[in-house]
Amino acid sequence: MFEPICMIEGKAIADAKEDLRIAQKVEQYRISSRALYLPEGLRWKYLPLTEIERVDSSFRVISGGHCVPVREKRPEIDLMTAMGPVHLQLEKQASVQTILDMLDGKAEQG
Repeated sequence: MFEPICMIEGKAIADAKEDLRIAQKVEQYRISSRALYLPEGLRWKYLPLTEIERVDSSFRVISGGHCVPVREKRPEIDLMTAMGPVHLQLEKQASVQTILDMLDGKAEQG
């Protein structure tokens, strides 16, 4: 396994590889008490939880279908950091609640 890459320069956590190994899986993401890990190809990048300024839950609308257009709302979490917004696209509303609970005091329902 490759060493995870910190998304914010100068804010790397100690032993991120071990932290990723013990992080809880929530859909395609991993979250620990120290960082949120996002997949990037065969590697992982991470956002230290101390760098998250705000958390909001929202929905994105996806469209599909050929003959009959289909529009579907899917849950999403928007994180605001010093480097800008980060969007977590999820499949289940239960996953949104799990992540909000893990992020605890930073969460604000949108």
